[in-house]
Amino acid sequence: MAAFIAIFSSPIVFIEQLPGTEDRSGESMPEYLNRGNKALHQQTTTANERLQKALAERERFLDRQPHLRVYQAEIDRVLDNSGNLEGRMAVLGMLLQGKLLDMQKELYKLAKILQQNSNSQ
Repeated sequence: MAAFIAIFSSPIVFIEQLPGTEDRSGESMPEYLNRGNKALHQQTTTANERLQKALAERERFLDRQPHLRVYQAEIDRVLDNSGNLEGRMAVLGMLLQGKLLDMQKELYKLAKILQQNSNSQ
């Protein structure tokens, strides 16, 4: 396995291969890095493309589950007023926590019903 030294100066990272640690494939460092960059470039999409894909997927989901549109509208309203990314994450955490508590209450009710049914048999 090749060993490399990373030199951190400013936001740019320079990587230098140590002598005698060439990769088994025989590629030079620029060839090795270029191969990785090409593969990475082919796999990545822009943030806007990912956003558009996620929004389209969400819309398809809401088309299949129209009763959830009201809840999605509430999420969108709250997130629009949450400010920065930290605020948005805090809001999402609170919304998820609230729904988890609701689910916990329903599970408790179900467990109680199941216990009553098993005791009566």
